[in-house]
Amino acid sequence: MKKVLLVLCMLLFATSAVCSASPMPEFSLGQIALDVNMGAPNLSTNHGKVDGDSHVGYSLTVGVGLGYAGQYTYNKFKADSPLHGSGSIKSQQFYLVNNIVDTIANVSLFGGLSQTQADGGPKRSGLVVGIAGSVPVAPKTKAYGVLSAGNRLSGYEVGLSYKMTDNANFNLGYRDTKYKNITFSDDTKSDVTAKGLVGGFTLKI
Repeated sequence: MKKVLLVLCMLLFATSAVCSASPMPEFSLGQIALDVNMGAPNLSTNHGKVDGDSHVGYSLTVGVGLGYAGQYTYNKFKADSPLHGSGSIKSQQFYLVNNIVDTIANVSLFGGLSQTQADGGPKRSGLVVGIAGSVPVAPKTKAYGVLSAGNRLSGYEVGLSYKMTDNANFNLGYRDTKYKNITFSDDTKSDVTAKGLVGGFTLKI
């Protein structure tokens, strides 16, 4: 509960990070941002916890004008030891993002579809909505927060983003995401939580 309150406070004071943790307040037509992130999150189910292998995820955001953007996010989490016969969990999200505030601080609302699948199990689709915010905290540095909720996915991310050049940012944060009611290859059903540090780069193309 304290973690959720921390995220909400950040968003209230920040009130734009895109859902992938890459601040991109400019959603002008044709503006493209590629976010590449790395991490090795711990994976836990209702029946236990395993260490996750290092993985690379990415997110592609394309501005469509009038403060809107489309975003595709992909992550594949691999476990050191199988979870109920499944060695990995693949997650994809398809979002429409609306940048509603773009001043010193920024805020975006987003919504769309999530799709999650354990290796050897069926795909599970659902709806997701959320809010993302960022605020300057030091020269070239912003603090960001992302909060999402849905019937198949929910979670938060908080961190810092440092502007290296006009077209490149370095991001470092902590991510905690729950993927709900996953069916594994042995037909076991359980929620899966992936949490840990995540770092990477955002490139404006």
